[in-house]
Amino acid sequence: MFFFLILIIKESVKIIISSSCILLLLVHFSSLFIYSKPIVANKTKIDFYAQGYVYPYFHQNWNLFVPVPDSNYKLYCEFDDEGTQTIDVFSEINIQHQTNRLKGYEPLLVAFSNSIHYFEKNTALREQLNGPVENELSFKMLERVVKNYLEYSRKIKIQKIKIMLVSQNTQTRQQKIYFK
Repeated sequence: MFFFLILIIKESVKIIISSSCILLLLVHFSSLFIYSKPIVANKTKIDFYAQGYVYPYFHQNWNLFVPVPDSNYKLYCEFDDEGTQTIDVFSEINIQHQTNRLKGYEPLLVAFSNSIHYFEKNTALREQLNGPVENELSFKMLERVVKNYLEYSRKIKIQKIKIMLVSQNTQTRQQKIYFK
């Protein structure tokens, strides 16, 4: 009789423990889902509790893998193709990459980003806010890559291209403009 009572208690304890674990997992994943949904203007109590649970333990910021970017870039180019066209190549590639991450724009985006970052950090003009770029090999390479990208993506032949790089510091909002 005593052995039968122990078996019944063990079974009920198993049910209580497994129910508690399932409830904890449900609360955990629900909180993560609520925390990661798009930001809305009017927050509810559930949003508040989810942030209180998730942020201290699971929030990931840029510093987890790489340093925070110190600049935002715009790479404008002007070229002739049945009239003068001006586009922001860097933003175009970035939008295409974010629209569909499986299409293969990441290497192109990383290459442009690294080239721009390298130019900005190593140019003789880095102390000036604005200025024309003369005899900078990295800027010429950037210009050539932009031209190749535009010819390939638009199936056109470009004779003359002008590029302008606008770099804005994320902390000071100071802009630097480089052009040729």
